[in-house]
Amino acid sequence: METRDKTVLKKYKSARNKIRNETRKLQKEEQRNVAGQCKQNPKVFWKYINSKRKIKTSIGDLNSTDADGNPITVSTDTEKAEVLGNFFSSVFTVENEMSSRSIPFAPCHSPIKQLVFNEQMILDKLNKLNITKSPGPDGLHPRILYELRYELLKPLYILLESSYMLGKLPDEWKTGHITAVYKKGNKCDPSNYRPISLTSIICKLMESIIRDHIMNFFFENSYFSNKQYGFIKGRSTVLQLLKIMDDWTTQLDSGGQIDVIYTDFAKAFDTVPHHRLLFKLKTYNINEDLIVWISDFLCNRKQCVVLNGEQSSWFKVLSGIPQGSILGPLLFLIYINDLPELCAAEDPNSEIYLYADDSKIYKVINNNIDQQKLQSVMNLIKNWSDEWLLRLNIDKCKSASYCLKHPIDTQYHIMDNNNIFPLEKVKSMADLGVRFDTNLMFRDHISEKINKAYSILGIIKRNFIYMDEHTFISLYKSMVRPHVEFANSVWCPFKLGDIKEIEKIQKRATKLIIKLKDKPYRDRLIHLNLPTLKYRRLRGDMIEVYKIIHNIYDSRASPYLPLNSRANTRGNDYKLLNFSFHYDLRKHFFTARNVNIWNSLPNSVVDASTVNAFKARLDKFWSHQAVKFDFTAVLTGTGNRSEELKK
Repeated sequence: METRDKTVLKKYKSARNKIRNETRKLQKEEQRNVAGQCKQNPKVFWKYINSKRKIKTSIGDLNSTDADGNPITVSTDTEKAEVLGNFFSSVFTVENEMSSRSIPFAPCHSPIKQLVFNEQMILDKLNKLNITKSPGPDGLHPRILYELRYELLKPLYILLESSYMLGKLPDEWKTGHITAVYKKGNKCDPSNYRPISLTSIICKLMESIIRDHIMNFFFENSYFSNKQYGFIKGRSTVLQLLKIMDDWTTQLDSGGQIDVIYTDFAKAFDTVPHHRLLFKLKTYNINEDLIVWISDFLCNRKQCVVLNGEQSSWFKVLSGIPQGSILGPLLFLIYINDLPELCAAEDPNSEIYLYADDSKIYKVINNNIDQQKLQSVMNLIKNWSDEWLLRLNIDKCKSASYCLKHPIDTQYHIMDNNNIFPLEKVKSMADLGVRFDTNLMFRDHISEKINKAYSILGIIKRNFIYMDEHTFISLYKSMVRPHVEFANSVWCPFKLGDIKEIEKIQKRATKLIIKLKDKPYRDRLIHLNLPTLKYRRLRGDMIEVYKIIHNIYDSRASPYLPLNSRANTRGNDYKLLNFSFHYDLRKHFFTARNVNIWNSLPNSVVDASTVNAFKARLDKFWSHQAVKFDFTAVLTGTGNRSEELKK
């Protein structure tokens, strides 16, 4: 610019172009690295996205009150941490005396064994440490413990064994740094934030060993209720929804009406009273050494809120189980484990299902007597919550009626302090990640998931400007596709319009790769070896059937899939029994729609010894199916199912 010399300008452009090429290479490499890690560690993806945003997301101003009770707004990090700390400590339960009612001890067929620590047990836990997790208040990062695991093995063994034998925990293990995580609602309201506790990694390691020991004892004695699906091996949200929908679609196919009451416990994990919890542990025949250690683990804890490096005052933890701990979820399951049995005793024809603290009770309603019986179960839950000091959040308790024709008008309520609070009756309800509507067609759910997938796709398009095939595949499979595949065995669409709308997500996503943009959708899928979402749903259904039939899932909590006992029929050795139905709702539900497809698979596929082996064999057997890259095609070689799909 100073000399206006063309020779200097030429040299400048050459240097500029080289720098631009190098920076582009670095950006491409960075984006490839982020994409490659997003499946195992999604935090890397969101950290990269947040670094590109002009507006930094954090906890904004919070509403509070001054010493005189007047409303104020706090804006500094220190003040906000203090407000959140005060609120989180305000929900603790002050425990009163227990009632004289006694709980009988559970029958014990296999007594609990003495917990014996050894170095191999500790090494196995250290090998599984997630090194991306944050350290606790003691500052010991899991990466340090993992890298030095062989050197630390002996001192850790001495420390853990001494802690268990003495029934005492170091004070550093009983402190927690609270991270406030926004849930939903008004961001200025402290009650709309969930406290997640960062505790010592070494304490979590010991919690994991104790949790496994108690879990094995509970499984050996079949103590866990078959209606509880949270944090238990062989059970999941999807399995619970399949089990419930199997019952609901059967009842609706017979012309019945299902009334459901969804209950919500307010701050359930934070309000569990310690003495009542320890009392329940004793009724399950857990030995005294474990009781003493767990008692010290729960009592005399303290916590503070940390926000952007600023720390609140320390607050005593008077009740509850630390959210973010390893042992906490199991302790909560034990605390609430007797509720399903009590409900069954009140009305054997009503059903209750739990996923941790999320519960729902339902019953087939034919008349007013059925409605009254369901109300009596709701009354029992309220009485149980009062006795065991888990407060029901009445505003969040809802009711819903599922019916195909001529619904009966019903209404339910909760009585609290001699006041009657009618439950809001809703036409749409989100339950375990799936939104249910009154006719169980899941149109609202499909719409929500499509919008969410497009939203994530837009984020990727704006922030990953150098989109090669490798980067696209990693990002799409990890961040976009899961939104339209979670629990799709429950809400699987059968109407052509819904199928097309869902497939449009993948159709639009594959156009992000510039060199494939002008190719037909089928050619793009073949080039990327990316199957259609319809094929993925069919494949997912087969995997779920395999897990149920081969007892990969807990057989006591799985939907019933009757096997065809007739030996003279064609098909595999695990052939399913066909049954009749009246309405499309039942016809297209999981347990009915997959019978012919499963029966068409050969023994060489269904006899697989593991889930991964089954997936590999199924993919090979279906490798030439047109539906793999053409969602308008039908699955061939499945008997009558092909004709049904054509219709």
